[in-house]
Amino acid sequence: MLLATIDASVVNVALPTIADYFQTTVRTTAWVTISYLLVVTAFLLIFGRLSDFYGQKLVFISGMAFFTIGSALCALSDIISQLIAFRAFQGLGAAMIMSNTPAIVTNAFPPEKRGMSLGVIGSAVSVGLMLGPPLGGMLIHYYGWKYIFLVNIPVGIAGIIFSWKILGEFKADSDGNKFRLFDSVLWIAAIVSFVLIFAAGHSGFDIGEAVVYSLVTLALLTWFFMRQWSTDRPLFNTILLKNSVFVLSSCAGFFTYMGMIGLSFMIPFILEKTFALQPLQSGRVLMIIPATTVFVSPLAGYMSDKLGQRLISVSGMVIAAVSISFLFQLEPQSEISRVIINLAGLGLGLGLFGSPNNSALMGSVDHKNRGSAAGILATVRNLGMVSGVSVVSLVFNSALNREAVSESLKYLAAFKTALPVVLAFALIAIVCSGIRRSV
Repeated sequence: MLLATIDASVVNVALPTIADYFQTTVRTTAWVTISYLLVVTAFLLIFGRLSDFYGQKLVFISGMAFFTIGSALCALSDIISQLIAFRAFQGLGAAMIMSNTPAIVTNAFPPEKRGMSLGVIGSAVSVGLMLGPPLGGMLIHYYGWKYIFLVNIPVGIAGIIFSWKILGEFKADSDGNKFRLFDSVLWIAAIVSFVLIFAAGHSGFDIGEAVVYSLVTLALLTWFFMRQWSTDRPLFNTILLKNSVFVLSSCAGFFTYMGMIGLSFMIPFILEKTFALQPLQSGRVLMIIPATTVFVSPLAGYMSDKLGQRLISVSGMVIAAVSISFLFQLEPQSEISRVIINLAGLGLGLGLFGSPNNSALMGSVDHKNRGSAAGILATVRNLGMVSGVSVVSLVFNSALNREAVSESLKYLAAFKTALPVVLAFALIAIVCSGIRRSV
């Protein structure tokens, strides 16, 4: 998880540099992030189910290998289309890693320590996000953007060695012959079609095209879930849809990650285009969010074990929403300290929300379904991220094209145009967390 999150945050801070290097647009550069998240999202559920059949250790270590190879290929990219394609390959490995981590941790600890243990995983995520921006800024400043991928290789190799030696094995279902390949194809097609609803706008919004993709997505999902209801070995265990805690926790996580990734996509452009920061300086500012979260996440998990998940997660999202709303007050002459304070508040809120929400979701399902639940949890997270960056980058890019002012003012105006969308996502997450009971 440290490896995967370092890579995500490193790439975000490099997006303006990559756009300049390849002489391409913001909307094209967004696909460096979208392609990665699209593949991760499409395959998380599948790898989560495969881990139930073939073991979490095998799938997890295979993911480390794919991710490491993908990092090397990204560094070798000569054109933007190659980088986008290799990021998709890298996403296969990330899907294997992310789909298994919550299940591995949940199976390793008793229920009374589940929130705290998942909070520690949240800290590992935060450390990765914290290291990414300054590390990325430093590598870009001194060596160039390709080194942000090369740095993954030694970490990946070490991760494979330690995982092989340390991880135990767990199989919830040994009958791997019952894995339904056609259902997997339907799911992948539905996810791709869903993302293309938003991607249609990146080449000039076409409402007809978006409607077609929406209808195709609806048809594929209907077909997929009809098949899940009628089989004894579903890829998506539909019994989870009757679990209100699971559903509401998933919805809260979905909208939280939509807002978080959307904001993370825009912030580097504001720091470098409006406030004239260098990538190295931009990276230092961006590390404020995970630097705050890393201390809060384990504490939030511990508190949720004692007080229940609902109170802690709702409080976190309220703090996050307030911090987002203060970003409307930014002006070109504003002090960078104002950005830092608001990002710290956002990190505090996300830290309070994450581990209690995940604890409620994972704790509400039977141990036999935890591989699938972990895959769904990771799918929801990444579906939120790929949807968020698609929606927000579409609004952000459209506003950029409308503004006929200086570059610094243009980027700030576009940021404020897209910010209400981010705030709306946070408010929906508050409602979902508030009406969900604690486990």
